[in-house]
Formats: sequence, C-alpha cells, structure tokens
Amino acid sequence: MKRALLHSLPLVAFFIAAALGQQPIDLFSDDVALNADQIRLSSWNLRHINLESGAADFLPGTTPADDFAILTATFAKAIKDLGLDLVAVVEVQPRSGEPNRLFQVRDHLNGAANNWKSDQTAIPYDNPGGQFGNLQFGLLWNSDRVTIDPNADTLLTPLRQPRNAAGTLTEQTTRIPWLVPVRAGSLEFDLMVLHLKSGGEPPQSEEVDALQQFISQRQSALNPRHLIVCGDWNIRPDQSTGRDRLRKMSAPSPSGNLMRILTVENLKPSLSGWEALGLITTGSPLAGLVPFSHFNASSPDTLLDHIAISRTLDEVFDNPVQVKLANGTTDLRPGIHIALPLISEENFNKLTDHLPVILTLRTTTGGVIPPPASGGLRLTGAMPNPPGDDEQDEEVRIRNTGTQPVPLAGWKIGDATGNSFWVLNQADGSVQPQAVVIVKRLGRSMTLNNGGDTIVLINPMGVTVDQRAYGAVSSGQTLSFN
Repeated sequence: MKRALLHSLPLVAFFIAAALGQQPIDLFSDDVALNADQIRLSSWNLRHINLESGAADFLPGTTPADDFAILTATFAKAIKDLGLDLVAVVEVQPRSGEPNRLFQVRDHLNGAANNWKSDQTAIPYDNPGGQFGNLQFGLLWNSDRVTIDPNADTLLTPLRQPRNAAGTLTEQTTRIPWLVPVRAGSLEFDLMVLHLKSGGEPPQSEEVDALQQFISQRQSALNPRHLIVCGDWNIRPDQSTGRDRLRKMSAPSPSGNLMRILTVENLKPSLSGWEALGLITTGSPLAGLVPFSHFNASSPDTLLDHIAISRTLDEVFDNPVQVKLANGTTDLRPGIHIALPLISEENFNKLTDHLPVILTLRTTTGGVIPPPASGGLRLTGAMPNPPGDDEQDEEVRIRNTGTQPVPLAGWKIGDATGNSFWVLNQADGSVQPQAVVIVKRLGRSMTLNNGGDTIVLINPMGVTVDQRAYGAVSSGQTLSFN
C-alpha cells in the first residue's frame, strides 16, 4: 500500500460511513505509514463482532441495524488507523437472518476499491443461534500486500475438543485451530488461529498439550516453515498453572524453545515478570497496571491474549517484531506494539474487551539472509573478583564469532537466579567480527559471586545464547571459557 493512500484511506472510510449515516467511533489514532518491505499482522478478538450490553446508549444509531453499521465501520477505521495488512479475527459469529459482520467490516475497508479480502472458517458448532453458538475465526487481508489461498487452509481437527459418540461437541465453547499459509513479498509463513477454553478450565490443559506436541513435531523438522500462533489463549500468567502452560506453548526442545511468546500487556514479555504477582482481582494494583487489557471492571475475569512466533522467523527475518509500550516509550527488545483506545475504557468494553496484538514483519531480505539473532556472541571470559571495587570493576568478556558487528545495546548479562542483570546500552559499544570486548559492571545490580556462579548471556529477544558456570575465584583471577 502506498504511503499517501495509507494516510488518506481512514479519512475516505470516515466520509463514506458518514454519508451513509454510519459515522464510526475513533478507537485509535492514525499510525505512521510503513516501509514498502514491511507488513503488519494483527490478532484481534472482536468479541463476536456483536453489540454488548449498553452499546445502544453509547452508539449514536437509532436502530440496531444503524448501531451495527457504526460498529463495523468503527472496526474498519481502527484497522486502517493502525496500518494493518492482515487481521486474524478470533471471534466471528455468523447467524442466520443477520448480515455477516466480517463481510461488513471488509466492505467498509474497501470503500470504492476492492483490495481487501475476507475468509472465515465453517466449523459446524451446535446451536448456532445461541449466545456462544457458531463461534468461528475470520481473516481480513489487503490483497495488494498479502497473498492467501483460502483453498490451502487447514482445520486442525485432531487438536479440538473431541465429540462424543453422537458427534456432539462436549464443550461448545472450544474452537478448532485454523492453519493458513500466508505470503507477503518473499516472506512465507503459516498462521495458526486459536481460541482456547476460557479461564483455564478443562479441557484447556489437554488442548495445550496437543498444541505443544503439534508445534514441537512441526518445528523440529529439518526444514520447518515459519509459524505464527495467534488468538485468544485464555491463559493467565498470574497463575502458576498458566505459566506452566505458556512454557509448554513455547514448545521446549533439547536445543531451546521453538517458539517465543508475546503478550499484549504493558509488561515485559517474560514469564519471570509474573512470578511475584498475585491473582488479578477487580481494583487490585495489578488490575490498575494493565488497563485496556481484556479487563472487565465488574469482574476479575482478566484473561490475556498472546502471540507466539517461531525461532526460525526470528533468525531469518532479523527480529521482525517491534515494541511500543503503553506509556509511549519504545523498547529495543522485539515484542509487542500495544495500541491505546482514544475512548473511555467503559465505552471501549462495550465494543470489544480486547486490544489487537500487532506484529510488524519484514517481507523481504533483499536477497541476503541476516545473521542469526544471537549475532554470534559468546562468553569467553570473566573476572568476578577484581582487585578493586567489585561493584564497578567486575567484568565479563564477550567474543563475536560472526561476520558482522553486533551492537550490545539491549543485550543482558545475568546470573543463575534469572532475576538480576547487567542491562547493556549504547555506552557499552559494539563487538566487531572476531573481536573480544570487556564489559564492566559499572554499578549495575547483578553481582558475580566470588564463591562460584553462572554467567548468562541474553540477546535482545530474551533468548539465552550462552552460559558458563565457574567455581570459587581468587582476587584478580581472570577466567577463560573455551
């Protein structure tokens, strides 16, 4: 999509909707245009694209049909404002006798053009007219930027909740994961869309185990395709069982995790960040820390959305995910881009109680495959017990075994606890190819214990790329790691 068009389309959509008496609500501010070699992918639970209780008082329509038209125009404008090219809609609820809301969003996106396409699953759930019946998945994509073959998608039926002997779903709220091949420029990947059982209740544990086995087998193949898993996972990282399930979804292997987990919350995308937190309850400090995060002020049912991306995608496509935190600051680590609604939380939750999780992906390597995310950095030595001030003079030596310079900003040096780090910054410089640099502690919190410890080297994505254990050391002794 050309830059001028990207800026003008939200305005065009607005005037088209206004001319029809269907003025959209401004959910999000307009985002900046992307470079030609990038796309934005989003996982967004639109709460079955339905009208929630109280929405009629908030939306300016005079009839339910008017309000639905405003709602679908609002979501279309938000997609435009966020610069999205591919949207996995985690809840679609087509009902007989009603227009298809996914198609309505698509038509608002298109306006006078026809570049936006749509597709949805056809999962035969029971009681399609019920409150939670016929819940399906949908896709919206800009065909000028993204290519999808709807005939090549797959419903991963072995991963769904089994039916009984009569063929009836034993859990109507469980969805069958959807696997869709995607191409954008020279970037190809498979997109898995899922919606796990709510609240961690059965059969969520069995679903997670089945997904872990599927991902592990698939990504451990000799030539695995890149994989992105998105959706409403309904896994709570403030609960120990939730953290265990998130670790399973990262699909551990003997050589390290096969996937990297991201969340939409304004917290670092790390499970260790949740260890000291209690359960989320209404009015708690934690609930105040994660506003607009699938938080319902009248209920403690705060369930977090996630995305997982395969390590192969990280390595080949040069850390494609970019971070923007809720307070407006940016972070050098790859992670989430969190979008803040421009309307009050009360009214936002009448439209959808979820924020979109957004990944910015590079669509071309320019014919050159970048170096792995580790950058070839390795621990080569350390001085845990310097003759001078330990707090200033402890040092770690890092070698670059690769062929490109590696900036140290965003890297971390940790210890065995996993809770304390030297967070490196621009002042720590870069490591030239085949060179060794000495990084000093300089007052940073993590201590290299003189009686023995483990030194851990962590890249900006949070991946441990090297670790070395040592025993007791004397004053001034320099350790050498082979």
